[in-house]
Amino acid sequence: MRWDDLELLRRIDDLEQTGNFGTLSSGLNLLQDMGGQGVIWDRESPAFAHELQLANDAGYLTWREDTGRFVHNPGPTSDPIYWLQQIWELRLTLAGRDRARGRVIQHPLPDPDEDDDRIITGMALEEVARSIADVYTANQLPRYLRDSGVPAKYLGDTNEQAKWEYVLSILEELHDGGSAARRVLREFIGGWLDGRHHDPPRPDIRQRITALLAQQGWHIRDGRLVIGERTHDAAGTLTALGRDARVATLHPEIRQVADRYIDGDRIEVAIFESFKAVINRVAAMTGIDGDGGSAFLGRVFSDENPRLLFGEQSTLTGKNVQRGMRFLFMGAAAAIRNPDAHEQFRILGPEESFEELAFASMLMRRLDAAVIVDP
Repeated sequence: MRWDDLELLRRIDDLEQTGNFGTLSSGLNLLQDMGGQGVIWDRESPAFAHELQLANDAGYLTWREDTGRFVHNPGPTSDPIYWLQQIWELRLTLAGRDRARGRVIQHPLPDPDEDDDRIITGMALEEVARSIADVYTANQLPRYLRDSGVPAKYLGDTNEQAKWEYVLSILEELHDGGSAARRVLREFIGGWLDGRHHDPPRPDIRQRITALLAQQGWHIRDGRLVIGERTHDAAGTLTALGRDARVATLHPEIRQVADRYIDGDRIEVAIFESFKAVINRVAAMTGIDGDGGSAFLGRVFSDENPRLLFGEQSTLTGKNVQRGMRFLFMGAAAAIRNPDAHEQFRILGPEESFEELAFASMLMRRLDAAVIVDP
């Protein structure tokens, strides 16, 4: 059987429009759908896998891939049948959809320093749309989008669309709308991921979408998406895009402090200033002056007269939580913040550095939920 790339794209487009995503759940399912019951797997799978790879390389098709967790790493050439089983959620990109439907879109090139006209994949846009639609009602969505910088001319009626489909249609229109529209899209998505809009995404959603965009060469700078290298974080390494993904998940106050120094490769200073920000916030919340040491924090979280509460003190669990948080804050001051205050900064690897920033972020989030006790 001869596999035609245009026929392949048109079939995927048909499946997406009819909502038949089960067939797109793996490459093998799609081969079965297009080859019929008489498909000969050993004969057809190499050519079919090759066509999928060509469509992906051309920017027409994307998918999720699980092959990296297998010892022998199946590939489209070495083991096409097994490889087809391990690629899932196949989706057309906007360019692939245009090719499938015979559309040719021409518009001015965007800012070359920030946007080289590469696609933001349909999968990434759909993730953004679904995440936003989960937070707002159908009536709230147009106002949220307008307040977040999307021009009113792009905001039609939600009609009978699902909420996420309404948001996705607007994101796609911006993507295809030329230089100015693409900038609006990049600022909207970047600002949303950066926590600059009304309701930022949950940390796990932010991390997943940021990583997905990084795979396509997009990262966040100053609240907007800009172009960069396509990257996948590997164990023990931290690329610039992976670093942006880590920063995006930090508590906003820690992120604000850390951003000043990380871009200048001064992450040790970012760690020190982040823990200082945590201790300064404790002092501001309680009104207690201190040197920021563990003794000061011991007074704030004492068993007899605590000034900040993390748990209900009438229960054993609440008392254990309170005691545990006291030790965490005191340990952070004694083992991380104070040594850097009195000696030269420790030289840390990128992974350990971001783990310490994440620890400061966690403490700051606990302070968000703490109850202040009047003296």
